[in-house]
Amino acid sequence: MLYLGIDAGATATKWSIHDGVETVTSGKSAAMDGHIYRPESEKRMHEVLAEIASLCDGAAITSIYAGFTGLAQSAPDRAKIEQIFVQYFPNASCTLVLDIELAYRAYFKPGAGILLYAGTGSIAMHINQAGELLRAGGWGYLLGDEGAGYWIGRESMRHIALQLELKTRDPFTELICKKLSITNWGDIRSIVYGAERSSVAAITKDVATLALQGDHVAVGILESASKHLAELISRSDEIIGQVGLPIIFSGGIASEIPMIFDRLKAHFGERISIGAKDIAIAASLLAQ
Repeated sequence: MLYLGIDAGATATKWSIHDGVETVTSGKSAAMDGHIYRPESEKRMHEVLAEIASLCDGAAITSIYAGFTGLAQSAPDRAKIEQIFVQYFPNASCTLVLDIELAYRAYFKPGAGILLYAGTGSIAMHINQAGELLRAGGWGYLLGDEGAGYWIGRESMRHIALQLELKTRDPFTELICKKLSITNWGDIRSIVYGAERSSVAAITKDVATLALQGDHVAVGILESASKHLAELISRSDEIIGQVGLPIIFSGGIASEIPMIFDRLKAHFGERISIGAKDIAIAASLLAQ
């Protein structure tokens, strides 16, 4: 029997096949989300699943565990996704969950810890022993996601917009403007309101570089991000009704900005560590 694990995110879809003893093969495909009500998302799902099935003989897969960003919650939409899976993996039972639930289960048994995720967005997740999902944050970029990639990029653009408005340019503004070819408010508006959210989140890498060089604006933005992420943990402790559970910090912010982890480590001590598991492989083990 073969077990397929899928970690479908906004950047890429990672997948892995396990035979019950060891990993048989793994791969990476185009991004795929669970917004099945959008024609482009449905089309991409067909493309990605067809590719995976062709690479591993879809008929041989007996069980699937798949985590999706933005997984549709309504029963008809879930049924539609399951029907698409059946087309490419006709003999497999299928478990569909949110990507953040998959990540939690990759690291913890129910009731055992807190997953703090910060990528483009941010959320803290706990699954209690009754199987209930308890979350703090994860409200999306319009209402929340403080401390994550989009928020860091947006705060950077706010600072730059104010600098241009006051006709002053500090070193932070000079570097980001040069990197993004920004000369006026119209350029900022095009990036923030006209491009994908990932374009704003991508500014985070430049902010991290400047912070390492000691730029006070970059350091200030990342320190604020750290405080927001720490607040997610504190809210999780309150929601759970228990303080002291271990914390796994995962996502692009965790792996790419050591300064933020250092600030969180100073606050939470040995409770917190950075997650380094291959989530697709963990999903294939959960499929068993």
